[in-house]
Amino acid sequence: MHALRLWRDAMQWSRLSTVRGRWLTGTAIALVAALIAAGCGTATPPRTTVKVVRGSVARTVAATGTLQAVAEQKLGFDQAGKLTQLLVTVGQHVEAGQVLARIDDFDAKDHLDRARGELARQQAALDRIRDGNKADAAQDDYHEAKKELGATKDQADAVDGANDDSISQTKDQLDSDRENLRAVRVQAKADQDKCNRSLTGNSHRYDGYGDSADLSTKDQKGVLAENPLNLHAPSCERAEKGKAAVASYQRRIERDQAVLAHLQRRQTIDHAEQDVAVAHAHREASAAGDAADGATSDRPHDIDEQAAIVSVALARVHSAQRDLDNTTLVAPVAGVVATISGTVGEHVGSGGGTTPLAPGSGAALPDMDSGVGGKDDTGNKAQRPGGDAFITLKNVDTFQVVAAFEEADAAQIERGQKVLVSFDALPGLTRAATVTSVAPTGAQIKDVTNYYVTVVLNETDPRLKGGLTAETKVIVGGLDNVLVVPTAAVQRGGDTGVVELLQPDGTTRQAQVELGLVGDDTTQVLGGVREGQRVVIAQG
Repeated sequence: MHALRLWRDAMQWSRLSTVRGRWLTGTAIALVAALIAAGCGTATPPRTTVKVVRGSVARTVAATGTLQAVAEQKLGFDQAGKLTQLLVTVGQHVEAGQVLARIDDFDAKDHLDRARGELARQQAALDRIRDGNKADAAQDDYHEAKKELGATKDQADAVDGANDDSISQTKDQLDSDRENLRAVRVQAKADQDKCNRSLTGNSHRYDGYGDSADLSTKDQKGVLAENPLNLHAPSCERAEKGKAAVASYQRRIERDQAVLAHLQRRQTIDHAEQDVAVAHAHREASAAGDAADGATSDRPHDIDEQAAIVSVALARVHSAQRDLDNTTLVAPVAGVVATISGTVGEHVGSGGGTTPLAPGSGAALPDMDSGVGGKDDTGNKAQRPGGDAFITLKNVDTFQVVAAFEEADAAQIERGQKVLVSFDALPGLTRAATVTSVAPTGAQIKDVTNYYVTVVLNETDPRLKGGLTAETKVIVGGLDNVLVVPTAAVQRGGDTGVVELLQPDGTTRQAQVELGLVGDDTTQVLGGVREGQRVVIAQG
């Protein structure tokens, strides 16, 4: 169906073509109107605008040849396959476009379905890149990473500050305890001295390191004696309490020193950990920044790359569709079926190994070894009718053109492709044709390698005569139901281009567009404009 739609569109375009095959567009009409207006004194010619619409794109390669009469046409499938339908018999008259036979299309349909699936997958990937917020998300990640870096630095400062405060407080406490220890020692010594004098009458020194509950004293001879004084004098009590206070402050100082050492170790560890955290957050912020910059700068290239992948997938769909179309053999011209070599169930298409059929039926011709077959003048067995051709048409009343295509163009031409043929001597007349063969080897024409291509007209005209100069345009690519703009409205630059859009207020602005298939008259646009917008066609 794709090929038929493309073919109908191409034929419609061709009927509007000029002598050189260029169709008369609104541009030419507008230019004429502009010249008339200029002659009437109009200063500025009106702009020519065309709506962005969904339509067809056709790409052709052209060459010139000479029209030649054809009396016989050999037909066959492009690829070998199992014959599933044979719809004509030997001797039957057929019309141009009539279906003659079909081969098994299971593999061709499977390949087409796979190609369409891959195209849909790649197109979805392209849509995700176009519509996605990868760049915005990367920028958001960068901002979040910067916030996290700031928070990490603040946390590091807070941890360092808390550790500094704890160490400072511990040092203050240690200094206070040391000062208190000195004061207590001085007071305890004074109280002890006073206590000793009260107990011994200055003759015995009580050092306070014995049992504080032992209130006995010793005389100078070391004999225990009862103290006749008040053994619970206030100075002695204070001395005992002073000793306890001294011991308590000593323990507190030891504890303060241990705490200070622990805090200092904790400060060293925390500072190192915060340094690591800040460095990690800094790296994350830098990476996020690089990713954001990369996402922003890479997006156009990512789109171009994916668009190219979509184009490749689309080309594979077209190739698979052509292979499916070629499983049906159609008569390119009217004629009489002279020979059929093959019957349903046999593999046909590449010649050999098939059965020649008898006229008017599906029966095989007699075996050459049976003695029924004829012999040639030398007595050898007659060759099979039609040679290796699957079907041969006789009494063909049509023409063919043999044209030399430059190698770059010939590389795009295949057997079975549709052709538009126009004639220098018959302006406005264009006829449909089909490529029947491409020469396997090139020929040097004016030091340029060319390949001869044979094209057979599918329809004739009483005005056609042998020897007429004919221009052949082979349709080597095409798309249906895609967003298109006139090719003349696009300033191309690789896979992208620029068009001038007409604004509602009458002004114009330039818009960058992504290009798909570039045809002779229309170009596919993949993005940058919407259906219904108007583009300005360049004047001149």
